[in-house]
Amino acid sequence: MNEVPSVSAAAQQFVLDMTAAGAPARVDGPRIVYEVMSVNGSHVGQAVATGVSISEVESWPAVPPHWIHLPESIRFEQTNMDTTDCAPGFVRHSRDFSYVDTSIPPARAWLSHVRGFVSIAIAAAA
Repeated sequence: MNEVPSVSAAAQQFVLDMTAAGAPARVDGPRIVYEVMSVNGSHVGQAVATGVSISEVESWPAVPPHWIHLPESIRFEQTNMDTTDCAPGFVRHSRDFSYVDTSIPPARAWLSHVRGFVSIAIAAAA
């Protein structure tokens, strides 16, 4: 098992769980970053860089993250966003998520949530 140094056990578990679910994750400063494949919408078929703040996974998997970090070039009709803990060129979007379907692992449920959000992104203006 690969260990992630300098983060809490819960954050380390998030990295391991995301990696096991098919989205290799790594710690990058105050955030954990990984990629998802967009399955629909204006970015369909594209690998999209994303992440979460480490502070948001301190109770993982009992409490999932709330904010989704995405490149600022990915736009939405409506969203609440800020730049807390974001890498340069990224913003984070406020998205409610509850892990209620315990028939799938929490990391897979989180990845489905992020993919679903990316699928509603609007096309960039020409």
